[in-house]
Amino acid sequence: PVKMAPPSSRTRHTRMGVDFVMMVVASIVAAVAAVPPNILVLLTDDQGWGDLDFNCENSTAMCATTPHLRELATSPGSVYFHRFYAAAGVCSPTRASIMTGRTHQRDCINFALSCDQEDPAPTCAAGNDGTLPTSEFTFADAAKASKLGNYATIHVGKWHLGDLWDKKLPGMNKKWPVSSPGTAGFDEWLTTEAEVSSSKPNCGCFPVNHTGPVGPKPTSACKGRSDTPPLPSGGGHGCDVYPTGDQCVVSGGVLSDWRYPCTDYYQPNASDVRGVSGLADWRDPAHKVPGDDSLFIASRFTTFLDDRVSDGRPWLAHLCLHSIHEPHPAMPAYYHLYQNDPDYLGTLTQMDAGIGAIRAAVAARSMASNTVVIMTTDNGPHQGAERTNIMYSTGHMLRQCKASIFEGGIRVPGLLYLPPSLPASIRPAGRINVTTPVGALDVLPTIMELLEVNFTQASSNPGWVLDGTSLLPFVKPGRNPDAPRNLPLIFSFGTEVATSQQAIIDDDWKVLTRPAAGQCDVQPGFNFTAAKGDRLFLYNLKVDPHETHDLAATEVVQLARMRKLLEAMRVSIAFSRVNETACEGVVPPIAAHGATAAGGPGFDRPL
Repeated sequence: PVKMAPPSSRTRHTRMGVDFVMMVVASIVAAVAAVPPNILVLLTDDQGWGDLDFNCENSTAMCATTPHLRELATSPGSVYFHRFYAAAGVCSPTRASIMTGRTHQRDCINFALSCDQEDPAPTCAAGNDGTLPTSEFTFADAAKASKLGNYATIHVGKWHLGDLWDKKLPGMNKKWPVSSPGTAGFDEWLTTEAEVSSSKPNCGCFPVNHTGPVGPKPTSACKGRSDTPPLPSGGGHGCDVYPTGDQCVVSGGVLSDWRYPCTDYYQPNASDVRGVSGLADWRDPAHKVPGDDSLFIASRFTTFLDDRVSDGRPWLAHLCLHSIHEPHPAMPAYYHLYQNDPDYLGTLTQMDAGIGAIRAAVAARSMASNTVVIMTTDNGPHQGAERTNIMYSTGHMLRQCKASIFEGGIRVPGLLYLPPSLPASIRPAGRINVTTPVGALDVLPTIMELLEVNFTQASSNPGWVLDGTSLLPFVKPGRNPDAPRNLPLIFSFGTEVATSQQAIIDDDWKVLTRPAAGQCDVQPGFNFTAAKGDRLFLYNLKVDPHETHDLAATEVVQLARMRKLLEAMRVSIAFSRVNETACEGVVPPIAAHGATAAGGPGFDRPL
């Protein structure tokens, strides 16, 4: 049977994936890129598997046009992963796991963090959980450890992994009061703590709630802020609200001077008492930028690229777009492209155009032929007022949506582009489709292999468990597009570990427990009332991708095997929380979830 590695045995830990990640066929190990490859990781927000135009039934007139993502999926050297999985059904967990290659609950990140569209956001990290430990090894750290070149790193966009500065508020994470891209290995960053409207990046207009303008417009004069330094122009201490024009959008494809609540962009600033400064809360009003958020991110990335043209350094960039998280009003040019669901579909096309602008900036600087692109999203789609039926966003094939352990909540778009500068032994000659289940957990191991970084040598915690594996063996020439994974994908998320939705995907088989409907209507074919407690459900995803036929009663042998993997996952996660990140130190690692001392296959009892 497929085995998962022990959290306490180095020999079995190697089997789990740390050294396994680096153990690839000889042709791949021997393949060394002549020029250090650049790495571009694109992460969108709440984008459904069916929100790619080639996964949507276009005859319904309920599909967005996404030509730039289609090009990314169909160019020579492109890989489309038919079964790509987020690390969880909500955002913060996947945002951690994509960088660390480890399931987020090892870091006590159980669910989406509490911070929201506010400026400044209240504490994001409540109690002992809700922040990315500074001890984690990320793909930015991997780039810095690579001997291929002196890599520059940048993060732009949504963070949602902790507080960017110590706000000294009740409930803040005491062990890691600050968690920012800077503490995760990024040289440069311009980051929001949480979500932002797709068409209002930077507090450029008056505030509004989700239904319309409320109350009188506040004065446009600057108000003093005691927690920020004076304006560069010599004025007071920043502006609470200051309109800079009429280029914001709330709904209906109409420009106005109203906006959704502000989540500011922050960046390092040693002269600020907080160590960071927001573009809108201390700079002159002219720095508040209304308009298209994806283009705002592309613009900042372009500046970074110009610096790389000047210094010649290879680079890794993590661009986290806010689309298509609610609120998602489309700019007029995109809203009016659609008769049905114009805000939702328009924002998808608007986001796609932003991705096109990002890739065009790379190409314009003659970097496209040496830039690896990895694109995915953090979880499945959310059913809001702007989407007529969420099933259009899951291809009418996947059950449920965001916040559910069912396929609609975790199976998401996944694309990889390997440029012609890479050796032919690891790059597909044309475009390929891969049906092997892969996911966000595999991004770090893939980047490590591309950059020739060994986890046990580069990480300050070489004995920690990795949950992912490199994608390169699945895409090399001559590969089997349906090759077995040989390392289960693991899922566990919820507000509390003991009540988390949990699942194991082992190639075609999926076992799950405590499933929730997520942020959408209950779809026919499953009784959520009967799903309470720890009952297990078993599906063969190859023949039943909609998870309609529970096989737990008939496939007894498979259920027993998958149950052991699920128990092993629980033991391993509990061990990591206490003995690796030490984000939790109260509950004994085995007794935490009722697993036996022997655990599942491949596990020793933690010492």
